[in-house]
Amino acid sequence: MNLEELANKKYDSLTANDREMLTSIFRHKREAGNMNSTQLAAFLHVSRTTLVRLMKKLEVGSYAEFKLLLNRREEQQAGQIYDLEDIVREYHGMIDVLKRHDLENICRAIRQADTIYLYGTGNEQKSIAEEFKRIFLTFGKCCVDLFDLGEVRSARERFRDEDLFVAVSLSGENPEAVEVVRAAQETGVRTIAFTRWANNTLARMCQYNLYVGTRTVSPTEGQSYEMIAAFYILLDILSVRYLEYRGFWQAEDPAKAPIKSTDGNA
Repeated sequence: MNLEELANKKYDSLTANDREMLTSIFRHKREAGNMNSTQLAAFLHVSRTTLVRLMKKLEVGSYAEFKLLLNRREEQQAGQIYDLEDIVREYHGMIDVLKRHDLENICRAIRQADTIYLYGTGNEQKSIAEEFKRIFLTFGKCCVDLFDLGEVRSARERFRDEDLFVAVSLSGENPEAVEVVRAAQETGVRTIAFTRWANNTLARMCQYNLYVGTRTVSPTEGQSYEMIAAFYILLDILSVRYLEYRGFWQAEDPAKAPIKSTDGNA
């Protein structure tokens, strides 16, 4: 486990100041990894005691361990070899974390949305957005792809307050993604960030936050691969939770507002 994964695990117990400190550390990871505790505290504009309290909340026993966790991703990229059993264990851990996500508010927002707009920052992100679209089209939701900032600005006049705008970015720090979400939010549309880290610029901007940790493996020297299948697993879990939520809502008050469906099964 590295520091980002640990911070995701402990996210709910962290204060806004703790999360801001971690965001700054991750944004300047290389520099932070070369600082001692006093230097890092000064860099974060906090006392050393505040930094120690953050480590205790993360259940990190020493500053040496803190630096080890901070640098672990880079160590893996430098040449750690994973076998199949390692990868299976990694995915079991990811799924255990994903199962604990509270998705009720997101399911409610999806059900209430007339249209879901989707944007991804790159090819893989667009593939994740496309899978989101494929799943919810089968549930009778109207889903529309938007490919860049220009398209978002052109489409804004069609946005409604009850609609959803989903932005997919692995880091959550992509400058164009930030501008895209800002452009969408000017209309009042609700927004969902779909990233690999619980606390990033997009996650803080959006009303809703879907996130999943990823792993980077290096089977050969000089090459690495980021395991992102957990994004698709999260979509599967979200799909099941959405069907459960929709069924519960219909059972509670089936006459309140019928669910639209393209296949007549909803």
